Amino acid sequence: MQSINLHIKNFPPEINLEPNQADQYWDQVGRSIETNNIRISIPNHNQTLKLDIRGYGPILAQHTTFRMDPSNSHSMSKSSPTALRSLIWEGSIPISFVLEPSELPPGSDRGVEAFYTSAPRMSYLSLLVPIVKSNLIGLCLDDNALFTLKEENIWFEHAPSKVALKWHWPIGLIYDTLLASLPASSLGLPLQVTVHLNPVPADKGLLPNAVSVCREAFMSQVKEADFVRWGSTRRVTNLRQREAESLWEGLVEHDFDKFWLVASKLIPIPPSPSSLHSAPMTPAQPTNSSIDRMPDGNGVRNVPMRIYLPDNIPVMQAQSGPVDENGKSISSETVQISHSNLHLAST
Repeated sequence: MQSINLHIKNFPPEINLEPNQADQYWDQVGRSIETNNIRISIPNHNQTLKLDIRGYGPILAQHTTFRMDPSNSHSMSKSSPTALRSLIWEGSIPISFVLEPSELPPGSDRGVEAFYTSAPRMSYLSLLVPIVKSNLIGLCLDDNALFTLKEENIWFEHAPSKVALKWHWPIGLIYDTLLASLPASSLGLPLQVTVHLNPVPADKGLLPNAVSVCREAFMSQVKEADFVRWGSTRRVTNLRQREAESLWEGLVEHDFDKFWLVASKLIPIPPSPSSLHSAPMTPAQPTNSSIDRMPDGNGVRNVPMRIYLPDNIPVMQAQSGPVDENGKSISSETVQISHSNLHLAST
């Protein structure tokens, strides 16, 4: 297993705790203090703490240094596609959920202040409804109110800005767009989210709250990206039903291996520099006999790209051909980004 040494130069003011209080702090935010692949050392203290810091990277970033454990001969290259995919996959956002007090039915317990969790950036808010219901709503509502509550009526809102949060956007994208749209003073960590129990107003423009709707939106974007990348959707449509299910299940379960076992059939590993000089520049056309083979990075026509802009500006979509480290095209049928091939995309 890959091992990372995390050296804390000094505790950041946002955390403000003594070394011997670290375990207590992590208990308070609801995180596990046991992990197998992260070691945290504190200067001038003869102790090593085992802490789960996922989601707190932005807080700790300016106070820490990372170094790979040289004793681990199996550590993957930091520049390998698999390593980068893993780093992106493991990104998370700490979230604080609070119920909207005006929507609590009579007899509710108002003593429960908040529920804290760390959600994968790749996940969706609709997938968090069960744990929010169990760890927050279920503690506040009596049995009768909880029984009559309709999950499709639950929706989320960014507490400081009152911005309704989109179900069909990944949680990481939601946070990043808020970060670009709002003053820094109104967006910190954890992300503050208000949980509403009454039906969402029509003017909020949200899709229905259902995991099935979220899954359909996800698979639709997978197909769209496949078409932009290869010029057809045959790699997606030719997946076996069980493979398509595993792709979604890997996302739901936050299982990197399960997800990429299928995704690797759709998304190529970038070609090595040496292969760029020897491989033909003609895009590979998928056939029925070649669908099950790993995709060739030299055959990509365009890189699927969406540009999300702040302040509710419509999402832009662009076609851009792959290039090497010198900016030279590595595909014979590419479309470089220009104003003429930017167009509005459905959000």
